[in-house]
Amino acid sequence: MLPGRVGGRARRHPLPPARRRPIIGVLAAGLIALAAIPAAAQQTSKDPRAERDRIRSKRAEVATQVDALRAEDAEVDAALAALDENLRGKQAAFADADRAAGEAEREAAEAREAERQKEAEIERLREEIAGFAVAAYVNPPGEDLFDSFRAASAGEALQKRTLLDLRSGRDADLLDELRAAQHELEELRERAERASEEARQRRAVAEQQLGEVQAARAQQAQFAAQVQQRLDARLGEAAALEETDRELSAEISRREAELAERLRRMSASPAAGGGSGGGPPIPVSGPIALANVRGIVVAASIAGQTESMLAAAAADGIVLSGTGYRDISRQIELRRQHCGSSEYALYQMPAEQCRPPTARPGASKHEQGLAIDFTEGGRTLSRSSTGFQWLAANAGRFGFVNLPSEPWHWSVGGG
Repeated sequence: MLPGRVGGRARRHPLPPARRRPIIGVLAAGLIALAAIPAAAQQTSKDPRAERDRIRSKRAEVATQVDALRAEDAEVDAALAALDENLRGKQAAFADADRAAGEAEREAAEAREAERQKEAEIERLREEIAGFAVAAYVNPPGEDLFDSFRAASAGEALQKRTLLDLRSGRDADLLDELRAAQHELEELRERAERASEEARQRRAVAEQQLGEVQAARAQQAQFAAQVQQRLDARLGEAAALEETDRELSAEISRREAELAERLRRMSASPAAGGGSGGGPPIPVSGPIALANVRGIVVAASIAGQTESMLAAAAADGIVLSGTGYRDISRQIELRRQHCGSSEYALYQMPAEQCRPPTARPGASKHEQGLAIDFTEGGRTLSRSSTGFQWLAANAGRFGFVNLPSEPWHWSVGGG
């Protein structure tokens, strides 16, 4: 046989330690580098779901800064969409977290049940071993062996000896089973503890997600309340314009009806958690003292400042006309036709729940005689009108302010 061969096969000589170390070091360095790649990737890239949630939350935060009463329809519509998307995203995240928590809690319960069953098994083994111990004390093995020699026949002696061997073997088996069961119990306890901790962590995440859902819902509801005020104001304005500018009145009603539909769908969706309600009723004042100022009927309380403003405009060559007070009984009749005849339907039901959407009585400054829709040369004011430009420069001196989305609408106290 050739040197270095065992049984006709070449024997592999292990590398000496000095030569093994560099190879092991290279392999270890390679494994560390490979393991570091995912960690580095996690640091340089963001979780897509977390990033989407962050973007939705940011958009919702920006949406809450929109002034629903003054913004353009497109801005309000976009804000509602952002808030709705954010709420739906939060609810989806909560549903996932709640489901994961439920699964973890079920796994923890199963682990605890397996632990209880193993404890019962150990108790049974201990009782069986105790029974054997009692039997051995009452009838020691030595006496059994002595009895076998006193057996009446060889067959009887063999039977006694076999039973004795079986009992001794069973004792040993029971002890082995007990030791194995105790080891398994330790593993089951560790598994149950890990499962319970996992369940606690996942439930904490679910609770956090639920808090975010509630915050998003409150955020949405707060803005929706502003939109409802806007609908009341804008639809009331459309009703006030009905006699003087039917085309503009119809355009406002159409645009606000689209906004009302979105608000209605949002309020009815599961994500919104039910309708937002109509809020407190708008106070409906009694008879108002009125005055006619150059053909414009206003509350007597603002007649003086209205006269001063119109006179100042005329002195600058700007002749303004328009409509002011509008009888609230007309709005009540419209609500009766579009919303219903109950007290709630007439005075509290949100405008978007009526068909077509209809402002609540008392929502418009026109019904208080505190607002005027100005015209110039028989045309409703626009931003390019000389009348609007004069008012923008001078109306504040007389206590009148403009609603930015409605260049024709000026009122005392705003709104």
